[in-house]
Amino acid sequence: MRALLLCVLLSGTLATAQPLAARDTADVGPRGSWSMGVFNPLRFSPLDGVEFQTHPLTFFVAPNANVRVALLRSSLRLTAEAGLSLPTFALRLTKGYLFPLWATSDNDIGWMLIPRAGLLLSGDASRRGVWTVKADAAFRIALGPNSASPLNFMSTPLNLLLAAPLTGLSTRVGGAYDHALTERLRVHGELNLYVTGSQGRLVVSGQDVGAIAAMSPLFVTAHVGFDLAVFRHSRVTLGAMWANADQGATKLVTGADGYSERQRVRSNDFMPTLDFIWAGL
Repeated sequence: MRALLLCVLLSGTLATAQPLAARDTADVGPRGSWSMGVFNPLRFSPLDGVEFQTHPLTFFVAPNANVRVALLRSSLRLTAEAGLSLPTFALRLTKGYLFPLWATSDNDIGWMLIPRAGLLLSGDASRRGVWTVKADAAFRIALGPNSASPLNFMSTPLNLLLAAPLTGLSTRVGGAYDHALTERLRVHGELNLYVTGSQGRLVVSGQDVGAIAAMSPLFVTAHVGFDLAVFRHSRVTLGAMWANADQGATKLVTGADGYSERQRVRSNDFMPTLDFIWAGL
C-alpha cells in the first residue's frame, strides 16, 4: 500500500514538471489538445488555432456549441468566439420549479435560439503573468409564442445564466489576470460588468409596484481562484465569487428632518467555486 501511494505521488510530481498553463484567455490550444471539467465545458482543438466547446452536462436538454478561432497569435493574442444554444427543453423541464405558478397554467417557454459572439485579447504581463480583456453578447431569437419573463431570483449567477433567454439580451465586458505562483499553482482574478435586457419591475406580495421600481439590468461580478496541478495538464480549481445586483432590497433611511423612508439598495452575494479539469494533448 505504501509503495502504491509513493508511486502515485511520484507520478503526480513527474507529470507536473511543466508549468501549469493559464486558462480562460485568448490562447487557443494546439491541434489535438482537449480539456473537460465537471462544470467547465468540453474543449477540443481539431486544428491549430481552432477550438470547439460544449457543455456535456446540459447538452441533451439544452444543445449548445461554441467555436473559438485565433485571429492573432504573437505577443498579443486575439481570438473570436461564436456560439449557438437551444435552451427551450431545459427551461420547460423547470416548470413548477423556476416557474412555480406555471405547473398548472397554459404559460409556456417558447422555442428560441440564443446566438453568442465575443472577442478576447490577451498579452503577457511578465514571464509568469497573463492579462485578458473580453467582450461578448448573446441575444434571443424567438421561434414562436413565449411566456417566459425575468425570474429576479436571489441567485445572481442564475439570473445571468438565464438573462439572454428570459430578457432577450446579455452583454458583458471584463478583464482578468492570471499569475503563476509556482510551477504547479496559479492564481486568477477576474472582474465583469453585465448589462441585460429589461429585468421587469419589482413585485411585492404579488403586486407590481410600477415603473418607479424598475429592476436594474446592471450586474457586477468578481472572482478570485486558485488552480492546483494534480497531474500533467489536469488541475483542481478552488475560489470565491462576488456578485452585485439589484434584487429589490430596501433599507430604512432617516433624514435630517427626522422622517424615515425606504430606499432601494443593491445586494451582494458571495459563493464558493470548485471544479476538477482533465486535459490532454
